[in-house]
Amino acid sequence: MKATNFQLVQMLRWSACLWAVCQLATVAAEPTAVQVVTAALDGSRQAVAGRLVVEARDGSLLVETATQQLEILAGNEIISRTTCPPAEPLSPRELGRLTLAELPAGFSLLTTRHYVICYDTSLGYARWSAALLEQLHQGFHAYFSRLGLPLKPAERPLIVVIFSDRRAYEAAAAQEVGAASHSIVGYYNQLTNRITTFDITGLDSLQDGRTTSAGRAGLALLSSPKAAGLVATLVHEATHQLAFNAGLHQRLAPVPVWVSEGIATYFETPELTTTRGWRTIGGINRPRLDLIRQQFTPGLLDRIVASDEPFRNPDQALVAYAHAWATVSYLAKLRRREFGDYLAKLGEKPPLAADSAERRQHDFQAAFGCSPNDLEQPLLRYLATLPPRD
Repeated sequence: MKATNFQLVQMLRWSACLWAVCQLATVAAEPTAVQVVTAALDGSRQAVAGRLVVEARDGSLLVETATQQLEILAGNEIISRTTCPPAEPLSPRELGRLTLAELPAGFSLLTTRHYVICYDTSLGYARWSAALLEQLHQGFHAYFSRLGLPLKPAERPLIVVIFSDRRAYEAAAAQEVGAASHSIVGYYNQLTNRITTFDITGLDSLQDGRTTSAGRAGLALLSSPKAAGLVATLVHEATHQLAFNAGLHQRLAPVPVWVSEGIATYFETPELTTTRGWRTIGGINRPRLDLIRQQFTPGLLDRIVASDEPFRNPDQALVAYAHAWATVSYLAKLRRREFGDYLAKLGEKPPLAADSAERRQHDFQAAFGCSPNDLEQPLLRYLATLPPRD
């Protein structure tokens, strides 16, 4: 299930690679200034307003709009541009209303302290999801603060779109991820900065009266055989979204996939005996642990540090995810200081920065004092200490 989610990540990385051909300059000197750009897009003149993120030497721009979307404008498309004072940020409800306007009819809006949730499920399902997301938000910041990485406080709400059924979800997701919409049950898109998912249990739409109670909706959902997948998907994708908005990573920066996916799998493990289905960061991820015990691959750690290619290969992707989870689990528990320093270094990488296998290997060696291959035996010894299934 999670292996195919990487197709979206790759789509974003391919965009980054195309952008890099333009020979990027530095991140904009005035990140709060608003650029109003008139460009020839899809055969017509269109105005795009937003914060300038990156400017290339050929005049191409990466701009973030008020709705948090990243727009890539090629230099040869730009007709004119004007710099304006920064505008007041959108309120959560304003942001929500603009998001609803892009969605099919029938969606409603729920705002919480840190999230804007657009949903066509029951209100109870949306409230249960919101409670889980807020719990994760609190835990995410507390965890990385203890790791020595105090993250940025929330500057704006995060957008989550929840469909009630798979068919509608796939139709909408296909516009972003193409054919991959049939094989993934949720994703975070770095370009839109949104999570999109659906009720994979199918139970919410069957409840009489479309419940408004988060507790009642949660009890029904967590009783489903698909509950573990539902919780893991939502927590996994929300972890990505938090990482790219709290300063752990920068959107479209060259963050190694083993790191971003390793962190998400480290957080995703469900606890279905709790009211929200999740509680503990860093619990043993049984499917990942079982797989790496069965298919530990010598040399794969070195390859995923140097390149994201194993995650693209359908024959290797699931095993690569398992290695990513195991490596992050080992580093987070037994090499905390070095892991925190390594993440801080990655967090400094700007959007669409240059990347290479040599640079990635150097960053790893500098942080941990050894090569990925040298880490294999300590990793195997760590995995051997983890208890088997009950």
